[in-house]
Amino acid sequence: MTTHSLFFYGTLCHAAVLARVLGHPGEALATKDALLVDHARLHVNGEDYPAVVRSADGAKVLGRGLSKDEASVRGVLVQGLTDDDIALLDEFEGDEYTRAPCTVEPLPSATPSDTLNSTASASVYLWTAPLSRLTPSIWTFEQFLRESAHRWVGVGAEDNPDYAEVDRRRQMKGVITPRGVQESAEAALEEVDAKLQAEQPARAAPSANGSAAKELASFGRSLRAKYFSHEAEWIPLNHGSYGAAPTPVLERFRALQDQADASADRFMKTEYEALLLEARTRVAEFIDCDTDDVVFVTNATTGVNTVLRGLTTEWRKGDRILYFPTSIYNACERTLQYIVDSHPHLDLSLLPVPITYPISHADLVSRVSDALTAAEQDGTGRKVRLALIDGISASPGVVVPWPELVTLLRSRGVLSLVDAAHQFGQLSVSLRESKPDFWVSNAHKWGLVPRTCAVLYVSKPWQHLVHSIPIGFSYQKRDPSVDGNPGWVKEFNWSGTIDWSPVLATTAALDFRRDVLGGEERIYDYCHSLALEGGELVAQILGTEVLRNEKAEDGELTACMVNVSLPLPAPSTYSPQSLSRLTAFWISRLSTTHKTFAPLYVHDDTFWVRLSAQVYVELLDFREGGEAIRSVCDEIKRGEFKKV
Repeated sequence: MTTHSLFFYGTLCHAAVLARVLGHPGEALATKDALLVDHARLHVNGEDYPAVVRSADGAKVLGRGLSKDEASVRGVLVQGLTDDDIALLDEFEGDEYTRAPCTVEPLPSATPSDTLNSTASASVYLWTAPLSRLTPSIWTFEQFLRESAHRWVGVGAEDNPDYAEVDRRRQMKGVITPRGVQESAEAALEEVDAKLQAEQPARAAPSANGSAAKELASFGRSLRAKYFSHEAEWIPLNHGSYGAAPTPVLERFRALQDQADASADRFMKTEYEALLLEARTRVAEFIDCDTDDVVFVTNATTGVNTVLRGLTTEWRKGDRILYFPTSIYNACERTLQYIVDSHPHLDLSLLPVPITYPISHADLVSRVSDALTAAEQDGTGRKVRLALIDGISASPGVVVPWPELVTLLRSRGVLSLVDAAHQFGQLSVSLRESKPDFWVSNAHKWGLVPRTCAVLYVSKPWQHLVHSIPIGFSYQKRDPSVDGNPGWVKEFNWSGTIDWSPVLATTAALDFRRDVLGGEERIYDYCHSLALEGGELVAQILGTEVLRNEKAEDGELTACMVNVSLPLPAPSTYSPQSLSRLTAFWISRLSTTHKTFAPLYVHDDTFWVRLSAQVYVELLDFREGGEAIRSVCDEIKRGEFKKV
């Protein structure tokens, strides 16, 4: 029978814990004290058990070099483990660890006749969960025995509330939920479940295989009345600007505020970080990236500023920054100009690439390629260092082929910063596949998260450059590493007192999208179809057209926002003062008189309106909104805005 050798360094060094995991006393096992060099043993945040990582990662977590003792781990070499033993141990260690081969140095025992080889081959469970879950302190077995062994071996009998930690982990079937996260999540889920049970008494009957299926919510006005907080007569056609969170998510958000207010010290010092890790983990799954590659920021504009300011040491004299002046969000354009103005000694400049829609995805990529080539060959020697591109533009509200642009930029040695403010919850994304250097998106817009909350992704090679705004007490200069740097996450975990409730309610929003709305595909199919149909209806009411590519092969411009031209004279025929008054009139008339709103903007010397389709909107809303827009356009053409 094949047997195995494992090096244990934490709770499994305790014979009673190992016996509890294996389900037998282990009389056939041989044990020896041993040393694992070039590794460090650290505390896991909020847990009794440790993690072992390679010394280089240990130094990253500690933020300093390791001493000789810290860079070696003393533990127990256990020989004679069976395949069944290994299966139980793998399940116990779960997805936080990976069993990896290692070489250990057996230590001499007190028996003089004991002879040992200088090294022995074995396996060890190495930490593979995010490094940001580790605290910068060395774990000791002695402290575990003093403070926490009773959780694992049942000292004090079953009425001890901390009894049977082994059983808790075993029940997770290899997918380990940290204690702090589990306790907070269980409380939150009980609260949300109770609310949903009360609001959804009707459940679908069990299916033929015996599994119960939830009855998914119907979309449209009935969903709006049941789950959203709009005024009774309000026609919500501008979800894209500020978003809207459903009532179960808002209740979780307010419960988190109450939790913080009940004991701010306890919440800030012992509770919120576990919830924050849970939220980051869920978001990372949602956008398909590693947990330690994503953090939360206030909004997408903050994320863009954070990246651009973090690149201060990377700019070289004469560098250029490429952008799309005809569709960029104004605050982002102002930020680019600030970067140029604040580095006068480097003579930075902007490289505008005007884009007029409609345009095929292929032609847009070709325009950027041509602009890069022209910049390379203009004889100035100025390098395009970075390109700021949209994921889904705001004005016009159109889909941009940013994954293809990222691939092009990478091939030309240009950094990519994707302003995907409208993407999270509108269009699915895989950052593992697209591989941008930087990517930021609001979660409070299309993700149904309470305002304000955004996610910032930074690829591993650039994490050493990106620091929180404002700088907090976790700031430190970091060395570049292709493997990333968890220190950047810690900076964003705390840079000053804020209300964490919107961020921590992200998990409730993702649960609502899955459990009540039926998941991302169902949400997108409804919203996309409604945007297409609603846009055509409004264009018919106005006697105008939808902004779209006519040929399918040219790429889809419409996701869940649709753009319709307005029956007004060309913007160039108005003075700046008249345009300002016209815009103010538009906002007032729609929002006050007609109880609706859709943003007005100018593109290619044409007035356009952007309308948002969402799960709580239906075609009748587009019809009524279109009629309101036509009424306001008629007033503008009569010059009514000049009288206000």
